[in-house]
Amino acid sequence: MSGDTLRPIGHQYALAMLGGGEERVRSLAQSAGTQLTMDAFLRVQDEEPVPAFLHSALCAMSLPTKRPKDDTQPILREDGKYALAINPRPILQTVDGKPTLRSLGVPYGAYPRVALIYLLSQAVTKRSRDVYLGRNFTEWMRRLGYQTVSYGPRGTANLMREQVDRLLACEWQIRWEGNEGGDNAFAVRDVKISNEYAGSLEKNGAFAREIRMSEAFYSHLLDHAVPLNEVAIRELKGTPTALDLYTYLAYRLPRIGSDRGQIISWDQLAKHLGNDADSKRFRQTVRETMQLVSAVYPNADVDFSGRKVVLRPSPAPLERKLVGPHLRAIGASTVETAPRSSVVKTPRARLRETKAVEPLLHFPGGSLTYGDRETKFRAIGLDKGQPWCVDTMANAFRAGFPGIKQARTDAEWLRVWEGFVIKYAERRSQTGAS
Repeated sequence: MSGDTLRPIGHQYALAMLGGGEERVRSLAQSAGTQLTMDAFLRVQDEEPVPAFLHSALCAMSLPTKRPKDDTQPILREDGKYALAINPRPILQTVDGKPTLRSLGVPYGAYPRVALIYLLSQAVTKRSRDVYLGRNFTEWMRRLGYQTVSYGPRGTANLMREQVDRLLACEWQIRWEGNEGGDNAFAVRDVKISNEYAGSLEKNGAFAREIRMSEAFYSHLLDHAVPLNEVAIRELKGTPTALDLYTYLAYRLPRIGSDRGQIISWDQLAKHLGNDADSKRFRQTVRETMQLVSAVYPNADVDFSGRKVVLRPSPAPLERKLVGPHLRAIGASTVETAPRSSVVKTPRARLRETKAVEPLLHFPGGSLTYGDRETKFRAIGLDKGQPWCVDTMANAFRAGFPGIKQARTDAEWLRVWEGFVIKYAERRSQTGAS
């Protein structure tokens, strides 16, 4: 087996894109049987990166992946000289008409991770510690990538609201050792996310929630914000371990100074990810999860195949270029001979360069049957989507494509539309739907 096939699938997709474009990627995914990772890879490549941010301490030390046996107990994490405490403090609630102090418990699972990234991203990008989530909960969750939002007792809206409340009710503390005062020095900083918050959630989706971050946390966040790609977060939103692995690598890999990289034990990685699972099971979970993570972060140069974890210096995930120097040093000869300082441009990268001269437009809003601009879209629908109705496919595309509101060149829209039509026709043919 060649060295390339041992690498995460995202690395292989990146090399395939360089060597033969999207068709080569599709061929590779078909032979590897990884439709999910291919879809994630292409969606992330289709969309311009959207800046998102997370506090470095929360990249290095994560929340619980599932509900702890006693979720009212504090969560303690450590990362070398750093330690993080998440303490679920009691809050005042009204129960049966009477004021009651009750702990909501610590946040856990994927929902609080996605919500936390959004909250911190808003604070950093808007340079304000006041974050307003909006008037409609459905719209907010769809912005986060949740296309189906339900309001039942176990609906997605209520699950998200519960985890946001848990996040905001917790007190957070960071302790770090070995400051300028000497090796025995230490410091503890209160990084409570919010001083105050208010809101409501109605069955019709009416929603109002305003959060004011504490001054200490906001100031600390601005100095320790790690750049992420919101488009990638949407692809990973259903898997807490994938979110943890992505944010951890986004924090750690760009900060590695040695070309030889860093070697850590699996136990150290488990502590970073807050995992208490059996060692063998944990390793298998990470290796499987890395396939999806690498699809949205192909620049991440890591090796999880051995008894130790190898982390190598890599570009941050927010950079626009598809692959970093480590990928140009492996694979096809065209990649190997590329100068380290050069930027290898993919078909998608070259397409983005044309945006300066090509107009940015939204996807056609009406029927594709009429209009000069609509002609090319209709031709693709008739050719690739037969026998299905072109306008029916267009409506499904408008309802389901996460980047539908983004302005693009027509060349980009036609490519994304063609990929959707092909998959739509395949799915409908398999189910025998009319």
